[in-house]
Amino acid sequence: MTTKKSVLDIALETTGATTVLSAAGSLDIASVPRLGEAGRKAIALGGGEVVIDVSGLVMCDSTGLGMLVRLHREARGAGQVLSIRNPRRHVADLLAMTGINKVIPVLSTDD
Repeated sequence: MTTKKSVLDIALETTGATTVLSAAGSLDIASVPRLGEAGRKAIALGGGEVVIDVSGLVMCDSTGLGMLVRLHREARGAGQVLSIRNPRRHVADLLAMTGINKVIPVLSTDD
C-alpha cells in the first residue's frame, strides 16, 4: 500500500504594500506547515497587507482552516491585514460554515 503525499504549491509576490501568497493543491495536515512558513515570511516582509489567494486549492481540511486563522492573528499582531482571496465554492462553504469569513475578510475578483 502506498500513501499519497499531500502537495501544496505556494508562490509569493509582493507589489507595493501588498504581498500575495498563492496556494494551490491540498491544504491538509501534511501541507499546513508549508503554508505557515510561507505566511510568516509574507508577514515578516512588513508590507501592511497579506492576501492569501486560495483559488488553486482543491482540498482544505480543519488544520488548513486553523492555519489561516493563526496567520490572521499573527498578521494582526504585526499591525497588518490578512485576507483570503478567490476561494472555490467548497472552500468558501467551509469558511462560511465555520464563521471564519466573519473574522477574516474574504475577497473575490468577481465582486
